[in-house]
Amino acid sequence: MANQKKIIEIKNVGVTYKEHKSLFKSEKYQALKDVSFDVYKGEILGVIGRNGAGKSTLLRLLTGIIKPNEGEVIHHTKSVALMALAAGFDSNLSGRQNTIINGMLIGYSKKEILLKIEKIKIFSELQDFYEKPVKNYSSGMRARLAFSITIYMSPDVLLIDEVLSVGDISFRQKAEQALEEKISSDITVILVSHSEALVSRLAERIVWIDGGKIRKQGLPSEIFPEYNINVRFSTFGLKVKSFYVHSDYIVIIEPLTIKKNKLMFNAIILNKNGKELNKITYLDCDKNINKITKVSPTPGLAQKYPKNNNANNARFCGFELTIGEAFQANCFVNDAIFFLHLT
Repeated sequence: MANQKKIIEIKNVGVTYKEHKSLFKSEKYQALKDVSFDVYKGEILGVIGRNGAGKSTLLRLLTGIIKPNEGEVIHHTKSVALMALAAGFDSNLSGRQNTIINGMLIGYSKKEILLKIEKIKIFSELQDFYEKPVKNYSSGMRARLAFSITIYMSPDVLLIDEVLSVGDISFRQKAEQALEEKISSDITVILVSHSEALVSRLAERIVWIDGGKIRKQGLPSEIFPEYNINVRFSTFGLKVKSFYVHSDYIVIIEPLTIKKNKLMFNAIILNKNGKELNKITYLDCDKNINKITKVSPTPGLAQKYPKNNNANNARFCGFELTIGEAFQANCFVNDAIFFLHLT
C-alpha cells in the first residue's frame, strides 16, 4: 500500500455520544476510541465487528454525517456515498424523488441524474413502487433502491453497510456482480458486513473494530480465524486475548457449552500437508496435561479438501477448560499447532 494514493486518512479519532438514562440524567458513551487507519484509492476495505462495536458510527464519520470529538478525518476526495438500509431517504417522497435528491447530494446535476434514472428504476426491480412513497417500502426494497442509486451514480468512495445481506437471492447475486464490475473500474469501496464469505471474496484488507477500538488490521485470511474464535467465546463473556495457529494447520473451534465450572468445546484440526493426527495433547489453565483421542467425521471439510486423506475425520472431541472468578486460560495444543489465551 506504500505506493498507493491515500484517499481518506483517519487520525486518532474519537466519537462520544450522550446516552439519556432518564429525563434529567445522561451518561457519556464513547463509540470510537483513538481509531487510526488510511484508505487507499481503488482498494476494497472490509470493516468487521460485532453489533455495537462502532462500525456504523465509523461510516457516518467517513461520510461527514457526524464530526469526531477527537482527532481528524482527512478526505482527498469530494465524492463519498453511503449505501445503507436507512440511506437517508425521505420516507414521504417517492423512490424517483429520493433518487434525484441522493444523486444531487453525491454531486450530480439534476440533468445528469435524469439521464440515468430509468436505468436505476429498472435495476432496482421496484416497478410501480418506484413512484410511491418510500415509507411503503420493505427493508429489502429500500436496500435495492439504495444500491441501485449508488451503483449508477459512481462516487469516488462507496461505503456499504450490510446492504448486500437483504433482499431475494437473485437480486443479491445481481448486486454482487454489479459491485464487482464497479470495483474493477478503480472505485474505492469500504464494505461493512457480517458475511465472512462476502468480505473474504471482495476485500483486499480488513479493519476489525472491537469495543470502539481497532483490534487488528490485515488480510482476510489473517483476521477471520481470530475474529471467529473471539465471537465464539464472547458469547460467554470471555475475551480472546490472543490466538495463534501454525501456518501448516487449519483450526476451527466449534460451539461452546458450559457445565458447572467447565467450558467444553470440540475443535476441527487438520494438517494442510496431510500429516495424520491420532491424538491431541493440550495444557489447560490449571496446567494439567490432557489427551484427546476421540475423533469424529467432518464430511464438509473432506469436500473442501478432497486431496487430504485426513480431512474426513478431523474433529477432536472433548476439550475442557476450568472457569474461575478471576478467569485466565492458556490452552497450548501440541505446542506447535495452536495457542489460545482467554481473559
